[in-house]
Amino acid sequence: MNKKNTSSHQSLPICMLGAEGHGKSTLTSAIERVVEKIGTIHSESNTEFINQLPNHHQICDGVGFTFRSIDYETSGKHYTQIDCETHQDIVKLLISSALDIQGVLWVVDAEAGVTHESVDQVSIANSVKVSNIVSFLNVHNTEDEELVNICQQEMREILTECGLSEKNTPILVGDVQNAVNYKTVNLGSDHWKPIVDTISALNSIMPEPIHKSDLHLVLPIQEIVEEKKESVTFLGEILQGHLSVGQSIDIVGKGERIKTKCLNIKEQEITVESEPDWLSVGQVVCSPKTVKAHTEFNSIVYLLNQEESGTHIPIVENDKLEIHLWGVDVPARIQLPPDISIISPSSNSEISITLDIPLVMEVGTTFEIKKMDIRIGLGIVIEVV
Repeated sequence: MNKKNTSSHQSLPICMLGAEGHGKSTLTSAIERVVEKIGTIHSESNTEFINQLPNHHQICDGVGFTFRSIDYETSGKHYTQIDCETHQDIVKLLISSALDIQGVLWVVDAEAGVTHESVDQVSIANSVKVSNIVSFLNVHNTEDEELVNICQQEMREILTECGLSEKNTPILVGDVQNAVNYKTVNLGSDHWKPIVDTISALNSIMPEPIHKSDLHLVLPIQEIVEEKKESVTFLGEILQGHLSVGQSIDIVGKGERIKTKCLNIKEQEITVESEPDWLSVGQVVCSPKTVKAHTEFNSIVYLLNQEESGTHIPIVENDKLEIHLWGVDVPARIQLPPDISIISPSSNSEISITLDIPLVMEVGTTFEIKKMDIRIGLGIVIEVV
């Protein structure tokens, strides 16, 4: 097995999409087998993907998702391929932005067809701007060519509805189980060629990894430490971008934009030029003119189940909730889609939200939903109004 522990390339996180039993894990195992011959598997042990124990990633207290993964490098690109255990795990991964997913590999079983859960996952990924998609139609135990063609056409229609062109979102066809079972090393065989083509499509379509330090500055104010006549010191952690002494910055949210500069940085204590009482938790330090504060936005939310939240609270039309964002709870009103009257725990939906005060947000900003001081859901901004 061609394995090593380090790579000279930054890893690109990609997520497997698809319904349970459609072949996500089997395709991942097949990719691992082929990459062993044409690339490099990065691993801290000799445990193959199929024998891995599941990992659990905690999003917040009591809430997380379960997955297995492989790291591999081929044609100069390094991937971390995430295979979640359940549909809810995939939804929570995408809505929380927990692992910075930048591409997806969508698997559909031809015999079972495109499921509602599968379409839901593709729609969420596209809505949160993870639109680099390679699709795979698994034809294991399917010899009906008409059925395969119908399934391909349905997948293409779904991708087209998401605004994704045929050129940039290929659909590969193959039998993933046969690929895993294949014992001979022949990359051009009917068993392995679809897997090789899938890896080639990933290398062609997936973007270069995004370095968070290259993005505009986002630094939420976590706590006010000290206020002087012409300066304020606060605690904060840089989420993206970079900050240096003397740098011009904006402080946005909860009112007018404040234009100022950084005076000092000592670990997580930042001192900026400011009058007392100008700054507070809930505001965000950012690069000048890069982000704005908004009160209205559209989002995708996932409601926690009883095990995750300790309660069983749905959301109904015109519910009065609180949105927890940048360390503050803000009263909010919500509007459900016209065809939905209630969102139940363990389910997800698009909703429109109006805050009582403006907070910094852009597409991809994540938040929590609270009701009666209880966290009941997770959400992500897909459009600001």
